[in-house]
Amino acid sequence: MALTGYLAALTLGALPAVGDFAGGLLAEAIRVPERTLRPSLHLAAGMVLGVIGVTIGYWAVRGQPPVVKLGLLAFTVGILLTVVVEDTVPEPHEGEQVRLAAVAPIFGFALFGLVAVYP
Repeated sequence: MALTGYLAALTLGALPAVGDFAGGLLAEAIRVPERTLRPSLHLAAGMVLGVIGVTIGYWAVRGQPPVVKLGLLAFTVGILLTVVVEDTVPEPHEGEQVRLAAVAPIFGFALFGLVAVYP
């Protein structure tokens, strides 16, 4: 029996939840310092929420035209690129033009993408 469609998405979405639940039971059975247990449980809950979000997003976008899918992909890439630039480049936080310095690499990336696609 091959997993396709709804059953595949449900199974893939449930597997991390089952693993997190088993890990939570194991953590309760074995005494673990609270300093270690608390971040582990927060990480596990975050993974479950991520999988649920991805599953809902898949079902919401599944039948949409390509322009909607590519628009959402571009929006996601923009947000991730902004987070990466903000966290990895410390210089923008030191000057007066904080917003411009953080957004400039994103415009450069977009310009490079347009030039690379142009025939």
